[in-house]
Amino acid sequence: MKQILFICAIALGFTSCKKDAGEGGTSVIEGQVYKIFTFDNVVNEFDSLGNVDTTYLVLDTLYYQLDSGKDVFIIYSNDEGVVYDDKFETDYNGRYRFEYLRKGEYTIYTYADSTDIDMINYDYPVFKHIAIQENNSVNIVTDVVIERNQ
Repeated sequence: MKQILFICAIALGFTSCKKDAGEGGTSVIEGQVYKIFTFDNVVNEFDSLGNVDTTYLVLDTLYYQLDSGKDVFIIYSNDEGVVYDDKFETDYNGRYRFEYLRKGEYTIYTYADSTDIDMINYDYPVFKHIAIQENNSVNIVTDVVIERNQ
């Protein structure tokens, strides 16, 4: 009887599963979404008589407007090709927070809206990869910066 119990205990030890990334833990991933604007700025240089000598374009950037109401998605792995597992809408300061996560690899992403040279609007994903190394941790994501070209 003791041998059967011993064998069952060993079998149970081998069959117990490792918990993958996902919900059910005590860790947090949080961050903030910012938006920057880039645009072409026409610059004129004048000669000594005040006539336009040279005209050229300079790419200018306006930095950091907090992006509220933006959906931020989380994938419970590093695979950017799978469907998201959860999402969070940013607050008035562009902040988001995913709670109750286990140790593991995660991918956070949101969509940046942009305009091309033909003034066509389109969206593209901006990904951040995060590894939670220990339980009971708060993992701050380096700011997610999305760009809008004008």
